[in-house]
Amino acid sequence: MMSKALIVEQLEADGTLRSFLMQPSSHDGNIVVAFADEYRDSRLGPFHFLDESDEQRFAAGFAKCRARKLGLRNFRSDGRSFHVELAWSGIPTGANFLSYYALSFPQHAIINQLTIRDPQNPTREYLRWVTRDDDRQRYVVYLECTSRLERFDFELVCDFVVDHQGFSAANYADPKPNEGYRCGNVDADLELFLAEGERQKVQQFFIERVIMGDTYSAGQAGAMGPQAHAHDMSFHQVSAQQLGHLDMRSLAVELAALRREMRQKATDPAQDIAIGEIAAAEAAAQKGDASSVMRHLKSAGKWAFDVATKVGVSIASEAIKNSIS
Repeated sequence: MMSKALIVEQLEADGTLRSFLMQPSSHDGNIVVAFADEYRDSRLGPFHFLDESDEQRFAAGFAKCRARKLGLRNFRSDGRSFHVELAWSGIPTGANFLSYYALSFPQHAIINQLTIRDPQNPTREYLRWVTRDDDRQRYVVYLECTSRLERFDFELVCDFVVDHQGFSAANYADPKPNEGYRCGNVDADLELFLAEGERQKVQQFFIERVIMGDTYSAGQAGAMGPQAHAHDMSFHQVSAQQLGHLDMRSLAVELAALRREMRQKATDPAQDIAIGEIAAAEAAAQKGDASSVMRHLKSAGKWAFDVATKVGVSIASEAIKNSIS
């Protein structure tokens, strides 16, 4: 997946929290990463990096970043049971700007209860992905920071125990998982400001604009602010027509399979870049963002189409063919 910002935190059993913010090396660049359980390659943190230079920047930055001891309001322990509360506000997000947050729990910590919610609406709990990182012997929670409000806030509350003997057999079942790792936390943003009837009027407005023939370019879709959202929604409708009858959920599943197959076959940097584009298309399909799906599939190119055809992922191969034709 491609990200514009990574926020990586690591908690220790003594209450020490290390926090690191990583952004692309260039203003218009991206950081291409995968989650801990997607590959078996060695790594220093919760992400695999496609670009070796990004991996080196992360290693150097995380080693030097500030570590702080949490106060009693945020961290409590009786020696075996632990309670932690963390919060972030103002994380930048918007059209074509995806941020990811990852928290690594202490070594051998086993989660008992986890809540990640919207501070503005405490009844709204965010989707996330929790995995046991056996290489680092830590549980990791990943949170996709996406919002139509161009900023993302969250509060994290967790109870856990440290069990050196039981960690390897622990199997935490999170109550708010996202099946495809991609945690689309944008659907309820407008509920903070609009009643149901008003939300329907807004949605109908965008649908009517598409039916009347108004179109917007991909460049406009990259703008920030209220109008950018209108562009994104209108362009999404046009792209959905280009994808035709293809089901986005099924497409995301096949793109995940294609990405794994391409990873096994890749032998040069250009093919690694194509894998990154397929990963980005997969993430967009999980969120129903048809315009981004088409853009990334087109960038993935002919090699991705050839591999998709050979391994028999027909939905993915048809989508790629439509994007490059």
